[in-house]
Amino acid sequence: MVAMMHWLAALTVAASAASGLLSTDDVQIAWLSRLPIPRSLASTDHSPGDDAPTISVISPNLTTKWFDGSDFVQIIELFVLNTHKTQFLTKSHNLTVTIASPSLDTVRPGTVVRLAPGQRALVQVGVRNKAGVKAGASCHGKVTAIAGSQTADVALAGFCGIADYESTAESLLAHRTPDWFDKIKYGIFIHWGLYSVPAYGNTGKNENYAEWYWKWQHNPNDKTQTYQYHLKTYGKDLNYDDFAANFTGENFNPKEWVDLFADAGAQYFVPTTKHHDGFALFNFSTSISRRSTVHYGPRRDFLGELFAAARQHQPHLRRGTYFSLPEWYNPQYRHGGSFAGGPPTNPYTGQVLNYTGHVEVGDFVTDVQVPQMEALAYDYGTEILWCDIGGPNASAGVMARWINWARKSGRQVSFNSRCGLRGDFDTPEYDPNPTHPLDRKWESSRGMDPYSYGYNHVTPAAQYMTGEAIVRSLVDIVASNGNFLLDIGPRGDGAIPSIMQTNLRDAGAWIRAHAEAIFDTTYWAVTAGADPFRYTATADAFYIHHVGRPASEVAVPDEVPYLPGDRVTALGGAADGTELGVRWQGLGTLTLELPQSVVDGDRYVWTFKIEYVL
Repeated sequence: MVAMMHWLAALTVAASAASGLLSTDDVQIAWLSRLPIPRSLASTDHSPGDDAPTISVISPNLTTKWFDGSDFVQIIELFVLNTHKTQFLTKSHNLTVTIASPSLDTVRPGTVVRLAPGQRALVQVGVRNKAGVKAGASCHGKVTAIAGSQTADVALAGFCGIADYESTAESLLAHRTPDWFDKIKYGIFIHWGLYSVPAYGNTGKNENYAEWYWKWQHNPNDKTQTYQYHLKTYGKDLNYDDFAANFTGENFNPKEWVDLFADAGAQYFVPTTKHHDGFALFNFSTSISRRSTVHYGPRRDFLGELFAAARQHQPHLRRGTYFSLPEWYNPQYRHGGSFAGGPPTNPYTGQVLNYTGHVEVGDFVTDVQVPQMEALAYDYGTEILWCDIGGPNASAGVMARWINWARKSGRQVSFNSRCGLRGDFDTPEYDPNPTHPLDRKWESSRGMDPYSYGYNHVTPAAQYMTGEAIVRSLVDIVASNGNFLLDIGPRGDGAIPSIMQTNLRDAGAWIRAHAEAIFDTTYWAVTAGADPFRYTATADAFYIHHVGRPASEVAVPDEVPYLPGDRVTALGGAADGTELGVRWQGLGTLTLELPQSVVDGDRYVWTFKIEYVL
């Protein structure tokens, strides 16, 4: 893994906003949660005394997504704003959003059942091309939102229907994360490879990732002391590729792995299929390479076994694949920096070494990188191509062909921001969360180890993420529109350390009990919440998460969309479903009265549900 910071994009957006260049949907959407509602957006077609809120519709986007399970019903996403200063939007206003267009029919209107003054909601409308309109044709129309006596319109332009992507970065800018990815929230990352045999990365604040073992060997002054550790433990004549003989996988049980992921409450998993050392855990044509566990060491297709176990025993788990685009020491990879290419050398003697399994090809990118990615896409049926590093690549063609192929099979797939393209979602690692919810999808990854993704045998058990830390991180990330990809590092024999299993299952008990407030939710655009509060929402309910044990009274500091008459209950824990007393004097003045059974009945994060009644 390499820490790739993607928050610079936010600075670009800020600069665009300051210079008046808010011209794309992405830029507008990215900052709406942090900008005041311009007066020019407020609807004016209301009369004094009208009890309906004033509304506005902004940033309609003809996406290339469709509703899962539908006959390719295209999704239009937009925001509805309640621009009234005091009036709530409620179920009684029957807000409905439709599309009028010579090219489109509305087949699934959008709705909003609760919207507090000055707040917004993301709305999806389903449309289908009219007869004779070609998929991907330029089109236009009008979006209309009606709430009671109030109406708001905005022009719509884009591409009607979902056409094939072209093999260009520009074409792929239109691709977005599927709704299923936005909903699943929590996944398990797996770093397992030859580096899991030495399993060393030093410990403490200066530690580097253990999966970079081979690279650290080549710096005798490296602060992780990996160079010295290897020399002392294995001697100068044992080369990195020799670890293949000890990478046995004898305790690898794919069913136990996927059962653990389910027990942990995860909804997807992403194993490392090939890290920067180039040693793969899956099968591909021997005409391009034999550098894999299929041909050396255990002679097993670990990825194939794991995916088969998931399909059989935990079919609800979505399956992704991590793939490093470059290889540190492949003789035919040439770039620069940390990835200068090979051939490898013995870091102690300087002797040039064979690159195990290497096959001479014409070009690394087209003859190795691309066919390996396509094996993951087509032979293994991955749903997420999780690239790393970037560098020389032909990813635009790979992604376009794969997405087009998947659509013809009725599948929606996704790829991250490290493939040499903008990607569908950003991937910060071991980073603080944003202070505001981000409208562009993101996924935070980190190891259970405080400093490493790969297994490090010198990390004390007490330093691994506890169940409580996992739960708190998940709630924090989801409240800001992120997914949490939590990494485990199995040992070289395939056994997952018991401390990881224990802490994952401990977190999983909380996650499963509070699932409705985590999965299939959306973030609240107003704020992610300041400690100890976090917020999530669905179409019919709002969830308040209190991080840490609450007092008998909880004064909610933010303008949550509560109205008298709503049902407020504890969610999860021993007191699940207990109705709470409420005091409310207007927007931003909600106080929850908690029975002692609720205070005593949960742990880690206490969750309270506001069920919209009006």
